[in-house]
Amino acid sequence: MSQRQTGGDNSTNYQIAGDMHAGLSYRDAKEIAEDVFRQNYTQLAAEAAETAEKRAQHISEKVFKKMFSESPESLQNARTPDFQRALFRVQEEFATTGDEDLGDLLVDMLVDRSKESGGSFRQVVLNEALKTAPRLTSAQVAVMGAVFIARYVNVPATSIPQFHATIREYWVPVIKGLQQPSDANMGHIAYAGCGSINLALVTFTQLFLERYPGLLTAGFKREDYTFSDEYLDSGLLIPCLRDPLMVQVAAVSRKELEQKLTIIDVGENAEPLRHMLVGNPISGESILQEVKSLDSSLGNFAEIWGNSSMKNFDLTSVGIAIAHAHCRRLLGSAMPPVDIWLS
Repeated sequence: MSQRQTGGDNSTNYQIAGDMHAGLSYRDAKEIAEDVFRQNYTQLAAEAAETAEKRAQHISEKVFKKMFSESPESLQNARTPDFQRALFRVQEEFATTGDEDLGDLLVDMLVDRSKESGGSFRQVVLNEALKTAPRLTSAQVAVMGAVFIARYVNVPATSIPQFHATIREYWVPVIKGLQQPSDANMGHIAYAGCGSINLALVTFTQLFLERYPGLLTAGFKREDYTFSDEYLDSGLLIPCLRDPLMVQVAAVSRKELEQKLTIIDVGENAEPLRHMLVGNPISGESILQEVKSLDSSLGNFAEIWGNSSMKNFDLTSVGIAIAHAHCRRLLGSAMPPVDIWLS
């Protein structure tokens, strides 16, 4: 197949493989991938060229196997210029570095990208993430994944044992082995367009208090509230999970309580109930010790969080896309689709 393309000064030409029509098979997609790489990759000496082509074929096969498994209909997008440009970025980076971790990260994002069309917000973000990820080290991506799981992923839990299981299942695989990032590393992540360092900070214990105040309350004395008996009977209050002699609101989060208050008319008692949810948590030290007891890596993470600018780092949409792909590699199907955060 011979195609020629010219462009002006400072332009980049991408050869587009294949005619634009429907009915693309898995084999067709693989052939397109090979054409895209051969027509665009820099010519190298024989031995290097052979290595690069093998790597490109390897990563392309991963892409299309995953596309075929998750969303066969998205294979049709392999004929579009925008997808082929994104595919070549993945091929080029992996052919050059051979970095399997980076390759898997790029594959996950490209497959998500393949499901988008028409210039959607997610498509724009994922295209940018594919360009940005190779500019980050694996350690920096791991830090972004830890910030993402700690700040942006809210997994429901309805009991204290389930809260513990959630931390073990979702947090531990992502933060295990994490090294404390230097200020220079955090600055580079920000420079790459993946986040920003702010003045406001979130302490380690706040990460849990914001999500699960109803599981971390010490409760209130029954006699302190005149409505206690009435709301215990109706189920709006329950014996405290941590001290059955006390009472607490029958909600884990602010959102759950607000949903209940739209259904049940409590009149002027709404504010006291909101206060009961968040007003008397167990001590920060108790929360810290409870979380640390779940896995040794959580104690290390608590120290890293407190001693680095991770505690006041916000991810951008591009940072979220990269961090999500990293977490999905570690958590598999337990990680919800990126659509939740890029809507």
